[in-house]
Amino acid sequence: MPAKIFDIFHQLSRDHNESKTQAVARSTRRGKSAKAFISQPMPKGVGSAHIGLQLNAGNYLIDGQLIKEPDEFIWDVEYENAPFQEKAHGFLWLDDLVANGSHACLSKARLWFLEWVERFGDGYNSAWTPELAGGRVIRMVNHAIVLLGNSKELDAKHYFETISHHARFLKKRNQFAPDGLPKFRALAGYIYSALALEEFASDLEPAMRALAKECEAYVAQDGGIPTRNPEELLEIFMLLVWIEQGMTSASFHPDRALLDAIERMAPAIRSLRIGDGRLVAFQGANSVASAVVAQVLSDAGTRSKTTQARVMGFARASAKETILVMDVGGGVSDSASVLAFEVSAGDQHIFQSTGFCHSLASSSYSVAAIEGAKLEASRMQVFPMTELQPNAGAATLGAVHAGYQEVYGLRYSRKLELDKNGRILFGSDSFKCMTDKDKAVFDKMTTGHEGKMLGYALHFHVAPDVDVELDLGGTAVSLKLPNGDVWIFKASFGILALKDSTYFEPDRIKPRATKQIVVSSEVVNYEGAVTWMLTRLVQERTYS
Repeated sequence: MPAKIFDIFHQLSRDHNESKTQAVARSTRRGKSAKAFISQPMPKGVGSAHIGLQLNAGNYLIDGQLIKEPDEFIWDVEYENAPFQEKAHGFLWLDDLVANGSHACLSKARLWFLEWVERFGDGYNSAWTPELAGGRVIRMVNHAIVLLGNSKELDAKHYFETISHHARFLKKRNQFAPDGLPKFRALAGYIYSALALEEFASDLEPAMRALAKECEAYVAQDGGIPTRNPEELLEIFMLLVWIEQGMTSASFHPDRALLDAIERMAPAIRSLRIGDGRLVAFQGANSVASAVVAQVLSDAGTRSKTTQARVMGFARASAKETILVMDVGGGVSDSASVLAFEVSAGDQHIFQSTGFCHSLASSSYSVAAIEGAKLEASRMQVFPMTELQPNAGAATLGAVHAGYQEVYGLRYSRKLELDKNGRILFGSDSFKCMTDKDKAVFDKMTTGHEGKMLGYALHFHVAPDVDVELDLGGTAVSLKLPNGDVWIFKASFGILALKDSTYFEPDRIKPRATKQIVVSSEVVNYEGAVTWMLTRLVQERTYS
């Protein structure tokens, strides 16, 4: 089928599915309705008190921009921004307002909920998708004490009518949620309603069968998921943990497939933590606060504390207190992060991604990029680097990708070597034409360029708490960590510079200013390479 015709067919199919979904949302408005919970639901959530305070004040961070709308309801703010509206209609704001716990925030939570019911509760709108409905049920149950606190009898009636409407809708449409995180959200909401509401208890068995099937199909043996997005991995893990806890508290035995998925995913998540415990921000993932990661792992209660050298297309190496994680898988969610890395020493980050990575370029990661080039996502095959010969006791990571080969004739390779004491990180980044065909492509792209040259740059995004300055006459960069440790960065065959960068902190409404080390170089006559070294200074300690 030609691509254009396929796109038209796909769009028609999607439109039909959305139309059917909204028809079901309207048809399920009436039916059996719960009047109370089987048991008192326990408050649960991983919200941020700081974000709750910001939401109550009408401050929103959307696509890296601060939007101030103190008098607007959240779904009136940037109402054409689909990703933001998904969060709004998924009730993620409930977690944050409840986490704050102030009278003003809790009042705002109840107000927004009642306003949502009034505006969108009839099913005549696009807020009714299986994944959004599932997210709303989860939070309606988790925060029922807040939503029902001091409510009038009529408000309680509206609450149970609303959650029952969602339960009826999810029973019919959960299987139509897109694969991955949306499907898990829909199934989690379906299971929540069956666990919490006696009138829907008979739905628990089919809901758990569907979840078991999804766990077996979607969660790999190494605990990873197909999108390779660490943030999504954590959220799916969190949903599974909450379901397991809900079943246990209701005196049900969790399905073996559910427990196995949790056991596989916990080591994968631990393997992707560095520094203070945050997950690496690759493949389109935003930064996740370390407290959230720690809380979810604690809730899981898994005994194993092991980490894996390879998981979900990422490679991990550690020596003493230094941890290195590199993206060595193909581009799935975000081609730009392939071959990028993050590194930390103890609980201090040294290089980390910008923290907000949706739709950003390679320059937002610590990786090399050709100036003005766009990676070819369809060509993002990653190949193991041959002849990796580490020094005795060193940990070596390396890979090659073909994302620039089709347009520029170049393959990009990176080799990282961490010494056994965790004090020296050596890196080598190179671009090279591998065949005569590649050289012909390169010649075409550099026609008119003197000396057949093509510029590229290595970006190293420095963590925001690190003090950075050029040193040794501009030939080195010193990085002073908050704990007083000093690391020195040097590079060969490139021009060293410090430039501005930003880091998006999960709990902060404004991005934090920081720096990036940029090493500029050129591909000349089909090849270009930069070597660099990050070294920890061993400081003598004096005792009085």
